[in-house]
Amino acid sequence: MVISGADYEHTDQHLLPKAAHNYSEKYWDTRTMSPSSLLFYIGTNKKVEGIEHHNLFFDEDFDRHATEIYKQPQWPSEPLFYVCCSSKTDPACALEGGENLFFLMPIAPNLKDDEATRERYFEVLMDRFEHITGQSIRNNIVVKRSYALDDFKADYHSFKGNAYGLANTLAQTAFFKPAMRAKHVKNLLHTGQLTVPGPGVPPALISGQIAAKEAMKMMGV
Repeated sequence: MVISGADYEHTDQHLLPKAAHNYSEKYWDTRTMSPSSLLFYIGTNKKVEGIEHHNLFFDEDFDRHATEIYKQPQWPSEPLFYVCCSSKTDPACALEGGENLFFLMPIAPNLKDDEATRERYFEVLMDRFEHITGQSIRNNIVVKRSYALDDFKADYHSFKGNAYGLANTLAQTAFFKPAMRAKHVKNLLHTGQLTVPGPGVPPALISGQIAAKEAMKMMGV
């Protein structure tokens, strides 16, 4: 048995001969994908006050940001974003007297990704973060790394650079998701966020359990 935990579209379209594809190129292109993300991993040499481990900055128009992800895909005009400060819970994950932060901004998949755009949004997020929290952190950043669409593609072969698999629409729910079992390769199963039961860490782990049980059943174990 072979269980592919790679990106389903990549395995299906790029690792198998065309005659063995489960789905067509058109099928994949017409799937509604979940958002991707622009992330910034940041370390500071000072404490940041007024925030918790998890922080949502939903001070702009939610509907507009959602429209710019799903209906009119583009880099967002006034993005919402999330900030994790894990050092609030575990001080050992940051420099002594500093903080470990990461910023996450949801974006549409398959956008053009370049360093200039990333930097522009870094300034947007910093402006908002510093204004809302009432403190400056830019001059105290000692570690900074960005991660976005091109990185998801390069590191994970993520289809269109998505971060969370298929969007949870009715037509992509339950048995409408890409099938776990390969149609034309009798000993191949797929697992992960693009097949059942769906995206997210717990469902992806459950997908692995389901695939393992299915493999054992197919082998008569």
